[in-house]
Amino acid sequence: MLKALAPAMIIKSVLKPLVRLCLKHGVRVQELEELVRQVLVQEAQSAIEEARGELSVSKISVTTGIHRSEVSRLLSGEPRPKEKHDVLNRVIGLWSQRRSLCTADGSPRPLTFEGVSSEFAKLVASISKEVTHYPILFELERIGAIEYLGERVILKVREYIPAGDVEHGLAVLSADIEDLALTVEGNLGEHSKEPNLHLRTAYDNIAVDKLSEVRRFILERGAAFQRDMRRYLSELDRDVTPELPASTERAKVVVGVFSHGHQIEEIKELKPKKRGRKPCRPRS
Repeated sequence: MLKALAPAMIIKSVLKPLVRLCLKHGVRVQELEELVRQVLVQEAQSAIEEARGELSVSKISVTTGIHRSEVSRLLSGEPRPKEKHDVLNRVIGLWSQRRSLCTADGSPRPLTFEGVSSEFAKLVASISKEVTHYPILFELERIGAIEYLGERVILKVREYIPAGDVEHGLAVLSADIEDLALTVEGNLGEHSKEPNLHLRTAYDNIAVDKLSEVRRFILERGAAFQRDMRRYLSELDRDVTPELPASTERAKVVVGVFSHGHQIEEIKELKPKKRGRKPCRPRS
């Protein structure tokens, strides 16, 4: 019974904060419905392509329950661009974690970058064959993630956080929601002796003038925790540690950390205005 109810319960729970966000920003049901249809078609298209099936309007219609004419309309729109940040994230991640690219103390070492046989070019090629290493160098320099030292390039950061990039931020939100839903579903349905981590700490009577101090504390501890996680998991990841035994089977591990602090505003009660009715006068 729990397994039968779990998907609907999880979807409803996930929808509540999203609907609350829609109400806050004036998103009406027609716009929300259009967005849901777009995502359904996009995800069905990806699922069919991943299964190496021949893509067709009919298949997407059957998979989503959306009428064929409506699927055709949604498909006629501009294709969703690929996330440009994926390659940057992986370049920085592998550069800062792969042993062959680090010094003895674990720091990312300077890499050669000139030509397709350079260390940086090989790093990019191990991640993506669709882009050369020079555009990646340009973008990393533009965001201040690297600097040049003679014939080598130095990594200045350990993670990539594009400030002000709404599209990337929403993509991360989408991934976080999906992973959290899977965590809850697994913990509810599997009753595993080793459940997935799902912890929450909340206090609602903190002094407002302490918020900056609290944020700094959480950022420092959270960053240290994630460094420990990356150090541990990178030793088990075959992309980062290629000397590990190869296998066709693989598993994905996600460890997310977030915090949110804001001043609680008292909700003003809106009292309806009294509307007096004119007394009914008897007809003469």
